[in-house]
Amino acid sequence: MNGPGSDQSLPGPGPVDPAGAAAVLRAARDVLVVGHVRPDADAAGSAIALATALHRAGIPATVSFGGPDPVSASLAVLDPDGLVVPSTSAPAAPDLLVTCDVSSAHRLGDLAGRLDTARESLAVDHHASFTPFATRHLVDPAAPATVLLVRAVLGELGAELDPVLARALFAGLYTDTGGFRWGGSAALRLGAELVDAGAEPRGLMRELTGTRPFGWLAAQAAVLAGARREPAAAGGAGLVWAAVDVDTATRFRDQTLTVVGQLLATAGDGVAALLTESEPDMWSVSLRGTGSPDLSRVATALGGGGHPAAAGFERGGTRDELLTLLRAELASATG
Repeated sequence: MNGPGSDQSLPGPGPVDPAGAAAVLRAARDVLVVGHVRPDADAAGSAIALATALHRAGIPATVSFGGPDPVSASLAVLDPDGLVVPSTSAPAAPDLLVTCDVSSAHRLGDLAGRLDTARESLAVDHHASFTPFATRHLVDPAAPATVLLVRAVLGELGAELDPVLARALFAGLYTDTGGFRWGGSAALRLGAELVDAGAEPRGLMRELTGTRPFGWLAAQAAVLAGARREPAAAGGAGLVWAAVDVDTATRFRDQTLTVVGQLLATAGDGVAALLTESEPDMWSVSLRGTGSPDLSRVATALGGGGHPAAAGFERGGTRDELLTLLRAELASATG
């Protein structure tokens, strides 16, 4: 991969392909790579892999995520080169801002202002609910994870996969495809390539999931005991939901999201919703389903986004107020 500023044949504003994205990256003097607030493995893995490749090619690159806690301890294992910094330390006016797995500007949190201070911006994303906000965007809703798009860009850059890049990409691929339960042959082919490059799934997933604190057993039991099923919701498909209060969410930040999968296992053809209170009367809502109703439509209407079968949003209000809004949007999506 050539050094910074080496490629002046840049694509125009708007949609770009992986080759066009690579040209933009080659021309950058320095790059700030940002994932969405409260990053998952796809956002973190995409951003870290891309920044690591740029850093090794001699292009100064930094990774950050909106919010006071840039990345959870479990995802920090993907960053051996130490490129992730808190949002308060992110470059104020980067030459190029790259967003990974960010479907809309508000998902940048307190880093959204970098869209105004950066000379250029590039969005790399796979959400069906993507709303253009960057100078250029590489978006493919058919891709099961953003890491597939990043892998294509790395190929155009000529970056060779090694265990560090492979681990970061595999983490996002595995989690966003539900452990390869969906994503098709493209996900399986990339998974095999990453394993061959040194991803080591067994050890990596142990590092990412970590051990569960003993206290989580009782906390999880309490959350699941409070779960409710509403058979008439979502046009009769049904809704299964549970809520995590702010104290539990604070104590068990890395464990709470796993509950949504347990709810989904009981939802049949309906919808599972996990409401997590991040601070008093401020909620992060994770939605899972079979793709009908279209959860990306539901989440977008409530200020979030995602995919037909997996989406989410953040919103203020009481638990009951959010449930009322959610029921209404589910009814509208199935009407």
